[in-house]
Amino acid sequence: MQKELTGILVTALLLTACSHRDKSVKEQAPLPVKTTVIAPKAGNSHTRYVGTFEAVRETPLSMQTAGRVLSVGARNGTRVHQGQILLRVDSTQAVNALRNAEAALSLAEDGYRRVKQVHAKGAVTDQKLVEVESQLARARSLYDAAKQQVSECTLTAPCDGVLSGLELEKGQTVVPGLRLCSILDVNAFCVRFTVPETEIGLIQLSGQQNAASGVVECTALDTVLPIRIIEKSMTANPVTHTYEIKARIEGGKDILMPGMVGKVRLNGGILTDNAAEDIVIPACCILLKPEGHTVWLKVNGKAVRREIQIDGYQADGVRVKTGLHPGDSLITDGYQKLYIGCKVN
Repeated sequence: MQKELTGILVTALLLTACSHRDKSVKEQAPLPVKTTVIAPKAGNSHTRYVGTFEAVRETPLSMQTAGRVLSVGARNGTRVHQGQILLRVDSTQAVNALRNAEAALSLAEDGYRRVKQVHAKGAVTDQKLVEVESQLARARSLYDAAKQQVSECTLTAPCDGVLSGLELEKGQTVVPGLRLCSILDVNAFCVRFTVPETEIGLIQLSGQQNAASGVVECTALDTVLPIRIIEKSMTANPVTHTYEIKARIEGGKDILMPGMVGKVRLNGGILTDNAAEDIVIPACCILLKPEGHTVWLKVNGKAVRREIQIDGYQADGVRVKTGLHPGDSLITDGYQKLYIGCKVN
């Protein structure tokens, strides 16, 4: 009897151990994710935007003839002057065509002089003279075209400025009509930014006599400069529902560079009661489900999906009207494999 009880106890202990082992094996490890804590956006998002600096005038350049690059006369970021050679391509075929056209023109001119002399003596009809004149005109036209083709084998700067976007090297082939580079006028700058569709009606163009529309702050240079709005797009981006605005910067000639980022603050605008509590999140975090827009949150170490309402779009993300609160842990990366209730780390 004692041996039987001992056997039963051993069997029970083994089953319990196996149960615990199976449970630990089946328990899934937390999925790795990246999170950010929701915080209200400082300031009034309706009057603050993020913009990019660019030259007021940009002159695109291209070659009108195909050819192999022989030399590059300037590099990106360097100042160039009007008439300076930027690029040369192989002109062998163009030069040969010019020589043939020049020989044909010389022959046509000589023939015309001879016929004209004979015509003056009455030995050649007027019709023959007109025919020779037409041949001379065609020869001159072909010569001018061949001469122009030779000149097009050299790309020169049409104005002073800074060269940008030239990526060709010696030996590469140029495609005619394709944009090769640009010349930027760095004596004047503008800032380009976008505004939500709910605010585009408040944006007004600045007249010649109007005061500045606002200011732009360049954080990298610790500089604040006045701006005047000069362009206002009338077509919205179909994805972000934003409109593009271009404002001229007053000053900054020798300190600003194209591509810099600045914070735009416009005069006036919409002031809302909850402007200081705007919540802005990256657009990539938002998922479109049958129930509407949703995001993933980390709550007590587990993934939770929450429905949100969007208030609008702006340059640095999407404004959330309802569904999120300061302190929520928003999952920004790794949410593709999540399911409700799974553990995340």
